Amino acid sequence: MTELDREGRDLLHYAAKNDDVAGVQDRLAAGVDVNLAESRSQYTPLHFAVQDGAVNAARALLETGADVQAVYSPGATPLHLAVIRWRKSPDGTMIKLLLEHGADTSAPEKNGRTPAEIAKGQYEFPDELAEMLQR
Repeated sequence: MTELDREGRDLLHYAAKNDDVAGVQDRLAAGVDVNLAESRSQYTPLHFAVQDGAVNAARALLETGADVQAVYSPGATPLHLAVIRWRKSPDGTMIKLLLEHGADTSAPEKNGRTPAEIAKGQYEFPDELAEMLQR
């Protein structure tokens, strides 16, 4: 059963944000949609996990069918967000996880930039990760 707060978020969003895998699994077992978008920004639980570097929660969400191409209000996918917030997972685990689950490296956000183009503007973005985004 889905229970939303004023922001349109379920406990699933908070569990994802806090890397609470047990909480993610509990909410999914209760029937909450793995791709439930919150009302304001259209962030899905996967976006929250990516934003905060919650790799374990992101993995659990992806393994249960989270849409790796889900778009939130600025027209960006979880991969765009992972590139922007790469310091939350500086070893590249989050970006690699999204790529392993089929994230599209050529998808543009609303300003037409791909994840690789966004990476070019990120100070000290690791070359290894930039190369992965070029494939």
